[in-house]
Amino acid sequence: MQISTFVKAIFFLTLYAISDLSIKNHILKKAIRKAHSARKI
Repeated sequence: MQISTFVKAIFFLTLYAISDLSIKNHILKKAIRKAHSARKI
C-alpha cells in the first residue's frame, strides 16, 4: 500500500516536471522566434 502511493507520487512529480519543461521550452522557442524576426528588420 505504501509503495504504490510512493510510486504514484513519483509518477505525478515526473509528469509535472515534464509538462513544466515543455511549457518552458515552448516559451523559449517563441522568444527565439521573436528575436530572429526582430533582427531581420
